[in-house]
Amino acid sequence: MKRKITLIVLCLLSVAVSVSAQEKRKYEIGADVSYGISLAKSNSNHVGVNVFGGYKPTKHITIGAGINYSYFQNRLLPYDNEFVFIQTEPYHSFRPYVYGRYDFLPSCKWIPFVGARVGYGFFSKSTFIFGVLPPSGSMYGEDDLSAYEYLKDLDHTLGVKGGVFCAMNFGISRKIGQKGSRITLGASLEIQPMTFKYVDKSEYRTGITIGPNIGFSF
Repeated sequence: MKRKITLIVLCLLSVAVSVSAQEKRKYEIGADVSYGISLAKSNSNHVGVNVFGGYKPTKHITIGAGINYSYFQNRLLPYDNEFVFIQTEPYHSFRPYVYGRYDFLPSCKWIPFVGARVGYGFFSKSTFIFGVLPPSGSMYGEDDLSAYEYLKDLDHTLGVKGGVFCAMNFGISRKIGQKGSRITLGASLEIQPMTFKYVDKSEYRTGITIGPNIGFSF
């Protein structure tokens, strides 16, 4: 999987670099790294990498497309009651998207901006672990122990179905040199719906995260 990710990123970079070299004033290629902090305790944080290429119809506006790879941390899912829980292993997604950005002061060295991305999340299958609360050594009820024994005989594959996601980002970038390269510091608010299928359950959740990102473009 890591080799596939590397090949995709290198292909996108090589194509975008060749295009941007022809018309540096009209095209951009870039990448950034982000960290999303979940706004709900039951959801999970994630680390993301974006690779993108865009076209500048005006000096203020940029439109383009990109692909995001995100690595999601463990997530806690309910089963029958508060004593029986399902905990996923880490899972990941590939999310192609289109984006738009507005630069407020494109002629200055420091450029404030706002932007938006809309795309679709494709998620991997994973596995999960299960357990019984409270911790070992406490007294469990018979119903809780029956549910625990029942879980051990079922499929441990976690299916995650994605959906259309959207993100708003804002920040400031600084020009480097005379060729249009710049470093970007910002933050993103992201909404990603997901449907989890595990054991004999199906649960729909909307993941909302906010967090910082840092990147570059040229």
